[in-house]
Amino acid sequence: MKIVHLVPSVDLGGTEGVAAMLDALATQHGHHSSVDLPFDRALSPPRAMPFARWAAWALRPRTADVFHAHLAWPDRLGAALLAARGRPLVVTFHLLPREDAPWPRDRIAGLDARTLMRLAAPRARTRWIALSHHDAARLGALGLRAQVIRNAPPPPRPATQPFAWPAATVALASVGRLDAQKGFDRMLRALAHPDLAARPWHWAIAGDGPARASLAALRDDLGLQAKVTFAGVRVPMDVFTDAAWALAPSRSEGMPLVPLEAIEAGVPVLASDIGAHRELFASTPGSLLPADEARWPDALASLFDDALRAALTTAQRAVLGVDPRERYWRQTAMCYDAART
Repeated sequence: MKIVHLVPSVDLGGTEGVAAMLDALATQHGHHSSVDLPFDRALSPPRAMPFARWAAWALRPRTADVFHAHLAWPDRLGAALLAARGRPLVVTFHLLPREDAPWPRDRIAGLDARTLMRLAAPRARTRWIALSHHDAARLGALGLRAQVIRNAPPPPRPATQPFAWPAATVALASVGRLDAQKGFDRMLRALAHPDLAARPWHWAIAGDGPARASLAALRDDLGLQAKVTFAGVRVPMDVFTDAAWALAPSRSEGMPLVPLEAIEAGVPVLASDIGAHRELFASTPGSLLPADEARWPDALASLFDDALRAALTTAQRAVLGVDPRERYWRQTAMCYDAART
């Protein structure tokens, strides 16, 4: 089977990493697979593209038995539909807007993204994938009958520059784009509570993004300069190595990779109480912080509970199952077969 992974992106992040992982899995299973991005991976990502470049990418000649569109944001659906041009197509929605946020306009059609989804819902030879039951329900309200296939963690990459944790501190690690969506600002405020700020911990955040300056300013205003390090872009194992906990304070997610990667690395996760995290940690409720952020400082006292940390490390490992990447491939391959029939 010839599979083309359509990745209408302007950056290299989690969505693009999942597409690359699935491309490698398809190849391992004997298929001819490739990843099609609208920019040269050897160059810096463009971060933004005008309509003409989106259209030129979508209209590029392609042949495949099935196309798989990996959408980092729903405003790229039009580009994926144009690229497939009626041929078998699988579409994965990696992130939807927060329920209290506006939806974007499609980059190609110019319509509200929800309107285009409703129009595309009856498209023949198409299968729709959501990362969680929460997202599937939201897509269902737009007429898209989406199958839920939870992400699998990408194959772990070894540390290249392990973070040097200060001695005698509880090592806290996070990985993610420095953006309001990831909620690092609210974790900073919680950790700055007097009952926590005086205790021995250090938080290293690997990643970069548009909120870096504002987050650094907030850290300094809260007096946490010596306790919080923005470690820059690194492979996750650079901060997961020797970490006691992974913190995932996101305001919204599809099905985040970082908690899955932390679990596979043997690092227990404390996560915000959002739909994706509730679903991921349904069998380990001690993994979730309270929905009310005002209660986070009290809940974060668990960072110093060694017995809880050991128990969650064991319990969360079961979340991945025996072979998460093979499970992910099998479920996705069934969608490919369904789209072709």
